[in-house]
Order: sequence, then C-alpha cells, then structure tokens
Amino acid sequence: MNSNDVLSHIDPEAIARDTLAFVEVKSETCTEGPGSDFLADLLKREGFEVEMDEVEPERPNVYVRIAGSGGGPALAFNGHTDTIPIGKSTPPGRDGDWIIGRGTEDMKGGLVAMVHAASALKKAGVQLAGDLWLTGVIGHEAPEGKKEGPKRLIEHLRSRRIPADAIIIVEGPCAIWSASLGSGIFNFDITDDRGPIHTIKIPYRTNPAYWVGKLLLELEEREKEFEKQPAHPLCGRQLYNVGMVNGGDYMNRLPASFRITGTRRWTPGLTLADIRAEFQEICDRYAGQSGLHWSYLIEGEREPFETPADHPLVEAVRNGAETVSGKTPDIVGMGLVGDANLYDNDGGVKTVYYGPAHQTAHSDHEQVSVTRLTHCAQVYALAAMNYCGLGG
Repeated sequence: MNSNDVLSHIDPEAIARDTLAFVEVKSETCTEGPGSDFLADLLKREGFEVEMDEVEPERPNVYVRIAGSGGGPALAFNGHTDTIPIGKSTPPGRDGDWIIGRGTEDMKGGLVAMVHAASALKKAGVQLAGDLWLTGVIGHEAPEGKKEGPKRLIEHLRSRRIPADAIIIVEGPCAIWSASLGSGIFNFDITDDRGPIHTIKIPYRTNPAYWVGKLLLELEEREKEFEKQPAHPLCGRQLYNVGMVNGGDYMNRLPASFRITGTRRWTPGLTLADIRAEFQEICDRYAGQSGLHWSYLIEGEREPFETPADHPLVEAVRNGAETVSGKTPDIVGMGLVGDANLYDNDGGVKTVYYGPAHQTAHSDHEQVSVTRLTHCAQVYALAAMNYCGLGG
C-alpha cells in the first residue's frame, strides 16, 4: 500500500470545518456529554460503529474498534472530550489557517485529526493486521475532573476488553512526547497541643511558625541539591515548590496549626514510595526536634512515565512523521503530568503524545493551526499502518 494513497484522502478544509464545529459545542468538564456526543456523531458519519460507555450520568466515554485481520499489535488513539471553563476566552471562529476558541488545541483539534486519519485508512481500503481503537474520554481537566474517563479506560485495558498494546494521545507538541516527571500535591500539617494562647506566653523557638520557616529553608536547600544532580535527558530535574502557607488567626495568638501546600515532581527511576519515605523522614525528624505534631498528605499523585526511544510505538510515529514532513521529529519530555502517566503505570500500556502544538492550551486565546492538524492526521494514519502492520 502506497502511503500517498492514504494521505490523498485527508482533506485540510474538512478538518478545519469539523474542528470549528466541535469547538462550537460547549463541553466543559463535568458537563462534557455534548462533546462526547459530537465525537460519536462524527465517527458515525465516517461509517464507524460507536460504543458509548456512560462513566457518569450523561458523561460517556466514546470507543470505536476497527478490527484488524489478525497477527499484529493493537493500537489505541486517545483524547479527552472535556475542556476547562470557557470563561472570557475568544469565541469560536476561523482566521486563515487558525481555528480559534476554547478546546481548539486542548484538544478537540487532535480528536478531529484522529477521526480523519482513521477515515483515510478506511477510504483507501487499508486492512490493518492489528486492531485500531479510537477513544475519547471524559473528566480529564482538574480539579473538576477526577480522571473518571481515563480510569474507566484503564479498567478496560487491564481486563483486555480494550486490548491495546500501545496508545498515542493526540495532543501536545508537534513532537514525540515520550516522558514526563512524576508529580504529587503535598500538604505538611503542623499542630500544637497548646492551642491558640497569647504569644507572650511562649518562646518564639517553640512557635509552629518558627518551624514552618525551618521547613521552607530546607526545601530551598533540597532545590539547590536537585540543581546539582544530573537531570533526566528529556523531562528535566526533580522539583520542589510551595504554593500556599496557611496558619494563624490573629497577630498575637499562637498559630496552633499550619499547612504548607506545594508540588513535588520526581524523575523516572524514582517512585511514589520513595517520595512518601522522604516526606515521612521529614515529619519524623521535625516532630522530634520541635515537640509538635507533624504529618503529610500527598494528593493527585502520578508516577513518572517513559517510553524508550527504540520502542516500536516511537519508531512507528517517527517513521510516519519522517514520511509526511521529510524531517525526523524531536523526542521530548515535559515536567507536566497527564493521562500517559496513568495509562503507562496503571494500565500497563506504553504511551506517547503527538499533537499539533502545546502553546495556547488553557489561555484566553486558544488556537490551533489547520496545517498542523492536517500534518497530525497524516502522521496518525501512517503510524497506525507502521505499528499495527498491514493485513490481508
């Protein structure tokens, strides 16, 4: 099968029209049902049999199986149908090569490119050896979303109801994003049994505020150590940062409790168990030194993920991109965590991202290039052929 036969069925103007129509459908997280319905209707229009998996009432995941002839690995394309709140973002529209509006880059454009890639394979009469799955999930965007859609998909991956051997997430930079740091939101809680008494009654060195300062200085020292350590070649170095320090209710009353909240990011090779041990050591040490109660909580934790450069999935996308553009795509990593962290660690399925761009997501002027979406659709079609193999 000549790749040009497939690529000739990918129409940039059709991609532009479908992306704009999708963006005009409001599908904010937790009310993204209309977005899932749009994706399902688009798939039905292209002749695919669609399954709607109602994860929450009126909030379905969308699945399509394109059966292979057998003998090849199964590939899933994946994206989310929800967006962050529209807010004051620029209304949907088109300006030359740009489709504008909430969800264009993150990530309705990628989902449309996915559909057009699969449709091009169908129109060209391509029979894959392995199954190809097209999946759209709900509940991606935090904090409203609780990863309900990805978690349901992971259940199907683990049970082999959806027996994908690899996943391409259709968003992100126009490069093979194959590694991310792990991440967790941490809370250190410090409490004092003496309660909110007048500060004239207590030495400052026994004040929880004093020990908060000691902890913040230690985190600064840990950051300095991270700067000295070798960084991961793709996604960078480990990180500590603090976003909130809360405690006290009056200027001369003992602040009986404090909470320090921030983010801890760690590199592939470390695990959440290592981070928990680190936090427990900090709490035990400071409790012994201060006589106060110290505890920690980690929320929203994600283990790091990394798909090796020589993995067949990476090779399939790389070869597809080289055929389309004549250039070898970059292989990159990011500090950001996303659904690939879940699919890799909890689902046991190697995953990469490949998207049109990662420049305007979550901004008030979100936009995506039709040229880039067309490129992505072409790469997706060829990557499926490369990874699943040709049947018949």
